[in-house]
Order: sequence, then structure tokens, then C-alpha cells
Amino acid sequence: MRIKISLLIVLTVILIGCRSSKQVAPTFYLIEFPADKITDDEVSVTLPFSLEILDVDVHPAFASHQIALRENEHEIRYYAHHEWAVRPSESLTRYVYNYFRNAGIFRYTDARFWNVIPDYRLQVKVHKLEVIEEDDDFLAHLHVDFDLIMVEGNVVIVQHAANKIRLLEKRNLNLFAGSINDMFLEELFFFSRKILYEFSAE
Repeated sequence: MRIKISLLIVLTVILIGCRSSKQVAPTFYLIEFPADKITDDEVSVTLPFSLEILDVDVHPAFASHQIALRENEHEIRYYAHHEWAVRPSESLTRYVYNYFRNAGIFRYTDARFWNVIPDYRLQVKVHKLEVIEEDDDFLAHLHVDFDLIMVEGNVVIVQHAANKIRLLEKRNLNLFAGSINDMFLEELFFFSRKILYEFSAE
């Protein structure tokens, strides 16, 4: 009889514990193009060429929905309940496309040219996209390369590389996502200025 009572008590405790425990809902973060930061007067000339935006190539370690946290030089882990809402390759490709469409640097900009061959292609490679934990601080790390390729001859015309680390005000992943957005936009701007300078020098 005592054994049965003990079993009932144990089962009751387990059931109460299961009911009281709450599942942690995941939080999702966005990398998205801020259209309000591009003004019509930023570009004084439109180049008479077509540009194809290739899919952004993200290193496999940072390409999934999971947000990476680097704790040591050769060690990363992924947050269990914090994720990208859209895979970085897809969101960054859309970001680049929207930037060049809004900036009006090229006469035609698209993600795919089906019936014609574009004059230029834009290739972006993301090597690092991560949170760095350093002592009690969080830092945002973005390492990215941009290449403008002339289709005829497959020649790289303009290159731009950035390896940026930015200290966050506090350990907050919303601030991390915002910092990645800001840094990516800054580097796109520098890259686009390089393009305009290259063509103006011809």
C-alpha cells in the first residue's frame, strides 16, 4: 500500500511539473533593406548598363536560420531560441537587389535575366556573420566581399571587401541584427561609390 501511495505522489509531482513548465517561444530577427535611407539625390548619374544580382553566397557555418555565437577562435555555438526569420542568403540577396533598384545606379537591375545577357553581374560573399562574446560584451561581426563582374570576358571590374566588428551597447540580439543591417548598408554604399568612380574615370 505504501509503495502505491509513493508512486502516486511521484506521478503527481511529475504531472504538476510538466504543467507548470512553459515552452520558450523562439524570437526571430530580420535583415531587411531600409528604403528610407536611400534618397533620390544620392546618385547623380545612371549608368547605361544592365546589372544582374547573383544570390549572395554565405559561408555554410552562418547560412542557416540559426544565429552563430563565437566563444573562442575555433569554436561557435548556435542559439536555441533566437533565429533569423529568413535565411541570410535569401535576405541579403533581396537587400542587395533593393539597394541597387532604389539607388538607380544601373539603368536595368534584376535578379534574373532570362532572354538577354546582362552587361554586369554583382557577386557577394559573406564569410562571417556572427555574434562575438568578449568578456561581458557582445560584438557584431560581418566579413563580406563585393565583386562587380563584366560578363563579357568574365572580368572583375570593381572589388570591395570589409571585415567589420562593432561593439553592441548591451547583450541584445535585436541590437546585433540592427548592427548587421547598418554595416551591410554602409559597405554597399562604399561599394556603389567605387562603381561610380570607376566608370567616371573611363
